[in-house]
Amino acid sequence: MISNFINLNFFLLIVGQVAFSLNDNSEPSSYADAVSTNRNINILVWGGGYSPLGNQISLESNVRYFHRIKNKIGLEKFTSRTLFADGVNKARDIQFRDPNFVVSEANLIIAEMFGSTRGLYNQYRDNLLNAYGSSSENELDKWLNDLNSTPQNSINIIYFTGHGGKGDKKTPHNTSTHLWNNQKVKVSELTDKLDSLPETQSVILIMVQCYSGGFANFIFNHGNPKKELHPQTRAGFFATTHDRVAAGCTPDIREANYQEYSTKFWEALCGESRIGQKIQKPDYNGDQLISLSEAHAYVVINSNTVDIPVKTSDIFLRKFSTFELSKDSNVSLNKSELARIDDKTDSAHLINSLDFTKPQVSEKEWLFCTSPISKILSHASKNSKTIIVSLSKRLGLIGDDRFDEADKKINEYKKKRDELSKTKKQKEDECKQLKNKIKERLRTEWPELANTQHPKVDEIKKSVTSLKLISTSNQDSQWDNFKKLKKQIATIENERFTLEKNQVLALRLKYAIENVVLKNALPYVADRFTCQKLRDIESLENSSFEQLKNQDLKISD
Repeated sequence: MISNFINLNFFLLIVGQVAFSLNDNSEPSSYADAVSTNRNINILVWGGGYSPLGNQISLESNVRYFHRIKNKIGLEKFTSRTLFADGVNKARDIQFRDPNFVVSEANLIIAEMFGSTRGLYNQYRDNLLNAYGSSSENELDKWLNDLNSTPQNSINIIYFTGHGGKGDKKTPHNTSTHLWNNQKVKVSELTDKLDSLPETQSVILIMVQCYSGGFANFIFNHGNPKKELHPQTRAGFFATTHDRVAAGCTPDIREANYQEYSTKFWEALCGESRIGQKIQKPDYNGDQLISLSEAHAYVVINSNTVDIPVKTSDIFLRKFSTFELSKDSNVSLNKSELARIDDKTDSAHLINSLDFTKPQVSEKEWLFCTSPISKILSHASKNSKTIIVSLSKRLGLIGDDRFDEADKKINEYKKKRDELSKTKKQKEDECKQLKNKIKERLRTEWPELANTQHPKVDEIKKSVTSLKLISTSNQDSQWDNFKKLKKQIATIENERFTLEKNQVLALRLKYAIENVVLKNALPYVADRFTCQKLRDIESLENSSFEQLKNQDLKISD
């Protein structure tokens, strides 16, 4: 295994431009046809919901936004394929909510008292994407199979915008994407599918679903962080960690309200929001190019959501580095590292490529999460430094013990959220009492309401009877008070949500500080090969699309 890894040190990704351009969702007749154009960046736009009930218009909008700005981020000449929801099927698969859509008072009362208001304001239509195919495992396999006809040095970009699921208790990192017709593809399954590609091809993931951070483990064999690193160079950017939900799926038709990872990510790369507003591009290192990692940092700083965005190098560091100074951190290369050498290879060459003695470091020199922020910033990359400084400013933190300050903020916001939860529970109890009184009165008048499918219910909703329904519900202003309580509960939940978003800013700050500490520790605890592998991953992360298509991969900052 190690010989494959070492060979990567001599491998340079070569990516050229193609000789033709495609409009939005245009596809070549086959990927084999595209080979003659020397195209070697392949793009898959993949996603949608698992059914019409989970296929919100925001997901369709994400795809349209990407295709609209593809030219502005340097991807206009490269082949893209879109797999979305039910594909070109004419069935109504998109869920949307128009704020001008009206539900009658009678319908609302019956839904609140005897059914559910979930989905009551939603409408449905067919998607407008003219996708190549459906979001299915079969179509994914076809795309991957077609990639084997592309140049050996291709870079494959997968942008997934959809829903995701948790991993199980034994393998919590093995999360999943949800495909059409309730299909699922787990981290382990996608990783194994990517194994069908040549090792010399590279893969970049941008994934925005809930629990998407689990897919950062595709850098390991079988997507399992307990296994060896995969020899293929892979990098990725994910909306949130493997154990958290992500923001973004909404049936709201108003794009100005959309808040999710890829909205900010593409915005950073093209300098324009999805509603056409210009933004200052995040050129944090001043090289006049916007790298993928700079776009990711922009999201971490500016996203107003509950997401904790992660990238592959973060997961790599949490596997191979450490926060604590070990007594044997500067000892000779141990036997387990030597055992990795394949007897059939040139052992002398491999041994020379490894560190037999790691750098020595004292406890005074060691960087801890609780070290003074000035010391941490002195070791931080430009992206990390910008993240730490910017998030500190948003949180109003100015002390030197920044990590502990962030912890205090987290606990402070948690306490406030817990207090609001108690108030919310009281309001919900009041609401429930009113609901029971209204229900009892309505059932006495119309026993048929025990089954909302009873033919009599349609008559109750009609104009004359509906007035009586409303007046009966509003005896002693109970229905009006019920609606007021519902609004109060919604307001409290919005306050809790705002506090959670502030709490998440502090969590992001801690995460960023941890990344600096772990990266600084890596050379003291890992061999040269492992450090080089991190540089390979960061080379992809820190590249812009302009550099990728012009054969100029960037070395990590």
